[in-house]
Amino acid sequence: MVLEGRIVIQKAISLGIGILLLVCSTESGAPWLEEEGAGFPILRMDHAEICSLVGFKFHHGAVAVARRPVIRPAEPGLGFSSYLCLWNVTDPSNVGALLRSAAGLGVQAVLLGPGCADPFYRKALRASMGNALSLPLFSCDAEGIKVLGDSGVEFAAATLSERSIPLEAFIARRRRSRRAAAPLALVLGNEGFGLPWEVASLCRGEVVIPMEGGTDSLNVVVAGAILMYGLFRRR
Repeated sequence: MVLEGRIVIQKAISLGIGILLLVCSTESGAPWLEEEGAGFPILRMDHAEICSLVGFKFHHGAVAVARRPVIRPAEPGLGFSSYLCLWNVTDPSNVGALLRSAAGLGVQAVLLGPGCADPFYRKALRASMGNALSLPLFSCDAEGIKVLGDSGVEFAAATLSERSIPLEAFIARRRRSRRAAAPLALVLGNEGFGLPWEVASLCRGEVVIPMEGGTDSLNVVVAGAILMYGLFRRR
């Protein structure tokens, strides 16, 4: 995988991810590399050469190639109390930004459903500010949601259906229920098409953000951050 910029590269190093090669511009100097005590090859080259090497106008001063972590299938007994589940979120920048929000808003693990952009793609890593590397990531299909649901995880689907409950009402109802302490997973779907019925039907509840002025939807990153703040901040 390709890591762009000091923040993502330092995050990877701090997490013990194997760096295979780092290229940095002679203009940047990259004094932070001295602090890392690098145990990997470092190549210094002119900034224009880096842009030519990576194939786009690169402005982060350093780029590295590293070993990809393995994404394992989700299974019962993972032991987390809060999950973000993404289903067919195809834009890598959206996936990365959602992972960044998840890390800051109380999510302990992320379930990646079919059709999701690669969380280790360079744009996703950059948008996540490296948090795609620190959050536990698992693959999860419809059968996986069913199995985890049967094992005690409560899935809440973000939808615009008639069955959806406004966020604050959803939180209040859950607080009063006997399942208030059960692990909770927020499920977000494709920005254009939402969640398929067969996925939403596997969830115990559906939640919506009340909106005004005739607006019926938000960018999936904004909606996800609002819902995560509401659902997980007290956990």
